[in-house]
Amino acid sequence: MPDQTYRMDGHKLYWHLDTVNDWLNGQRIAPLHIDVGLSKGCNIRCHYCFGAMQGNLYKEGVGNYFPREPLLRYMAEAGEVGVRSMALIGEAEPLLNPHVYEAIVTGKRSGVDMALGTNGVLFDTGKQGEQALEYLTWLRFNISAASQESYRQLHGSPDFDTLIEKVKFCVSVKKAHNLPVTIGFQMVLTPQDIDEALPLTRLARELGVDYLEIKHCGDTVNNDLGIFKKLHTYDDFQEILKKAEGESDGSFKVIVKWGNITRKGKRNYNCCYGTPFLLYSSGDGKLYPCGMFFSHKEAEYRLGDLTRQSFKGIIESDAYWNTMEKLKNSIKVHEECYASCKTNAINEFLYMLKDPPRHINFI
Repeated sequence: MPDQTYRMDGHKLYWHLDTVNDWLNGQRIAPLHIDVGLSKGCNIRCHYCFGAMQGNLYKEGVGNYFPREPLLRYMAEAGEVGVRSMALIGEAEPLLNPHVYEAIVTGKRSGVDMALGTNGVLFDTGKQGEQALEYLTWLRFNISAASQESYRQLHGSPDFDTLIEKVKFCVSVKKAHNLPVTIGFQMVLTPQDIDEALPLTRLARELGVDYLEIKHCGDTVNNDLGIFKKLHTYDDFQEILKKAEGESDGSFKVIVKWGNITRKGKRNYNCCYGTPFLLYSSGDGKLYPCGMFFSHKEAEYRLGDLTRQSFKGIIESDAYWNTMEKLKNSIKVHEECYASCKTNAINEFLYMLKDPPRHINFI
């Protein structure tokens, strides 16, 4: 069932062809989107956490977060250079950063569409939370469990009831003030939690969120989470996932990211073109062309340190573009890149443009 509402399983470069054409013509472009980490800690411990391989230190990292002044400067400069969206998600829990709400407001006022992905337990139910809902384009709660018992097992936390109350608060504020913010759930699907898919679908609809997104679990090609070698088992989940999709109606969507589930980490391109369009910054303020480099070849592919450098200065520097060129020519995408690469759909589109078929005028 194609997702025509949000197109989460593909890309949206069709609506940014001005930037695509600038890139094709060899111009230096500002990234369209950035995934922004805000902390290096987390208050829960999900069994599938990819962030654990990127520097998420769980409770030990609670006090390690992006400092206020450089963070707000980053948000403002992103708008100045033409970044169109930023998602505060990163490798750990963004709400552990005490400046997250200021960052949302500053980014939006700078002309950037802002989003927040969180486990939700720490979401503020006072004025800061209400204001955030006014400024966010979307808010996504990461949850793969539909009961207190399963939440303890899968997320390593007793805070299921707290999370549900936070979700109810956000939905009620949205409805009371007729806010345009989209509120959704994201389920990271693993063989361990497939039985939660249908109960979570029904819980999400009952709570009044706009969608439930179900995606397969990301892992490295080294099978660090034990998922990469089990990607073939996702074929067994199709019946349950199609039943979940069948729960969609006019006001609630279940979106299964079939593309990543069915391709099993395989790629239809031989190099990464997408990095200038989509960047990543870590919870301690480092900037990277891909989340993989938070830990893999970190020093080699780090683009800069936003706690000490201007974002505008970094992306306009020769060093930045030299690193982008090096990555395009050096990274072996079939051997090094992890299975659920967020840049995959962008790369497939850009690779096609760079290597067009013959007779393109015969449309």
